[in-house]
Amino acid sequence: AFELEPRWLIECASRRQKWIDMGQSLNLYMREPSGRKLHDMYFLAWRKGLKTTYYLRTLAATQIEKSTVDINKFGVQPRWVKSKSASSEILVNRTDDPRETGAELVPAPHISAEAKVVPVTDVSQYKACSITDPDCEACQ
Repeated sequence: AFELEPRWLIECASRRQKWIDMGQSLNLYMREPSGRKLHDMYFLAWRKGLKTTYYLRTLAATQIEKSTVDINKFGVQPRWVKSKSASSEILVNRTDDPRETGAELVPAPHISAEAKVVPVTDVSQYKACSITDPDCEACQ
């Protein structure tokens, strides 16, 4: 939704508005908000006859660390790497071998062949609600 300019969302909503009695829940998306852009956007919505706008969605000012993404792939880098004072020669080495990272392999617990078998309980002996019962007060 951030790829669309808010003025096109407002234009579409203004054309729908004449068939709607009450206001519509219009979400507006803005990649880089500023006071001037917000003023222009809301003033355009007012001039186009929109009764309401519901939410203004913006991108977060900061990004969380993506621990499942390799920063050496797809050009994804933390903000500190992109700054001018950071070295451009930083390389994060990743390995799939746990022996190289110092991690220890833990064996899976052994399940004995004599494991206790839990009997299946017959639930028909308990009172239960039936959705097909028209007199059931809980299902009405």
